[in-house]
Amino acid sequence: MKTDFYLLATYVQKIQLLAIRPHLDVIVGTGQWNFDLEDNDKVLRLHSNHSTKEKVIRFLKRNELFHKELHYLASEQFAHIGQVRPLSFYNQSKTNSYEIF
Repeated sequence: MKTDFYLLATYVQKIQLLAIRPHLDVIVGTGQWNFDLEDNDKVLRLHSNHSTKEKVIRFLKRNELFHKELHYLASEQFAHIGQVRPLSFYNQSKTNSYEIF
C-alpha cells in the first residue's frame, strides 16, 4: 500500500503525549509519526497511507485535538529532517511525565 507524508496541526500538549502515544502507535505504527510541539501548530507528522491518516484525524477530533491538515510543497517533504525532535527525545522522567530536551 502506498504511503505518503502528512502534516496535521493539532492542539496536543506535552502532557497529553502519555495518553495518546499508545493509540497512535496502534493506528499508525511505532516510529511512523512524531510531533513538533515547539511549533505553534503542534504539528503531527505522519508517514502513512490515506486511510490511516483519516483514522488519526477521527481519533484527534474525538478527543478535541485536531485543528487542520497542513499542506506543503513536495520539495518540503524532507526539509524537517535533522530539525525536528523524534519521539525518542521525549524521555520518561522519574515522575512518569515526559520532558523535552
